Amino acid sequence: MGALPGDFNKLWLSHALTNVAAKSSAVVLPLIAVFSFHATPGQVGLVTSAQMLPVFLVTLFAGGWLDRRPRRPNLLFAHLLRGLAMLAVPIAAFLDSQGISVLCAVAFGSGVMTALADVTYPVYVPSLVGGELLVEANTRLEAVNSLTQLAAPGAGGLLLGVIGGQWCMILASLAYFLGAAAILAVRTAETPPPATRQTPGEARHLAGVLFLARAPLLRLLVLQAAWFNLFEQSVVTVYLVYAVRTLGLSASLVGLSMSVGAVGALLGSSLARRCGRVVGPQRTLLGGMFLACAGPLLIPLAQRSLVPLPFICGAFVCYGFGLATFNIFSVSVRQRTTPPDVLGRVTAAFRFIGFGTIWLGALVGGALSEWLGLQTALWTSVVALLAGYVVFAVRFTVLVRTDQQVRARIASLTKEHRT
Repeated sequence: MGALPGDFNKLWLSHALTNVAAKSSAVVLPLIAVFSFHATPGQVGLVTSAQMLPVFLVTLFAGGWLDRRPRRPNLLFAHLLRGLAMLAVPIAAFLDSQGISVLCAVAFGSGVMTALADVTYPVYVPSLVGGELLVEANTRLEAVNSLTQLAAPGAGGLLLGVIGGQWCMILASLAYFLGAAAILAVRTAETPPPATRQTPGEARHLAGVLFLARAPLLRLLVLQAAWFNLFEQSVVTVYLVYAVRTLGLSASLVGLSMSVGAVGALLGSSLARRCGRVVGPQRTLLGGMFLACAGPLLIPLAQRSLVPLPFICGAFVCYGFGLATFNIFSVSVRQRTTPPDVLGRVTAAFRFIGFGTIWLGALVGGALSEWLGLQTALWTSVVALLAGYVVFAVRFTVLVRTDQQVRARIASLTKEHRT
């Protein structure tokens, strides 16, 4: 394998900076609601849901847009607008008009731009990286995704406890502006979007969904992603309140407990290729998703321990390792299965379905906590995660054994990861 080009490294830097800002603010905003406004679990779920709802609302349209237009300007636009949105929180605090409604508005506005950026990155990568380096590039990007998904929220909680929510928002804004500067420094001419036959707007935007529906392996992966993200977000939403009000953790300890998951994510990203060579991509996919679903079992068990923090940390380490490992192979399968002229729409459709349940998971977590209590809500969400995994594992195993095209896709990944 050759070295990744310098312009990809600039893209990677931008991705890292903006992901840190996005993932940390995803926890800082709800924690501001908890500590500053004594929000109920339902209100915490509302703030969290406002950040994730745009994935459901705009992702499909973003995919159709990207398949017909350059991708680099979209990243610049998204990063700059998110930087401005983050500044609205300290400005509102200065004007003494901050409240749950302001937090929801900022969360929703930044969420729209995050949805656009998240679709753009994987579609833009092939313009900077040759096909033989795609897995290597995806590994580096997924390392960022996994690390920031677990470390950035925790770091946000830690910073909130040290410098306060307003300064956290200012730092997030700075990260977005620096991410935009890194994209501006990219000099490689972007590959023009492939010419495609003009189709009505509805058909164009639904092309990615239809492609996923007709591809058994991708269809199974996206349905599992949707189920996992629904109840994973329910677990996280409940945990933010459970950790503070049941376990008595401070904002800094909440952040610390989530940050250690980055250790698992780093290990997963580092060992994914080796796992693929040793046990094969099929078992790596299944094993990674099992750890991601089973790890959160330790969270509701923490209340029974005299020292709950090790249980919480262990849950996030297992979850991070499993999710990073699974995602590297899942993204590679999608990129190798999808023709270039619909990659943007398929990527958008995958995010629309797979990540479009996150906003609903935040509402589910808040509602379950209000109705059943925090402990029961946690157990309900974790059991749902495991039940979804059992169905996925059985169906995936049957599919690989019976479908020749699926076997060929897995075999190509096996060969690639042994080179």
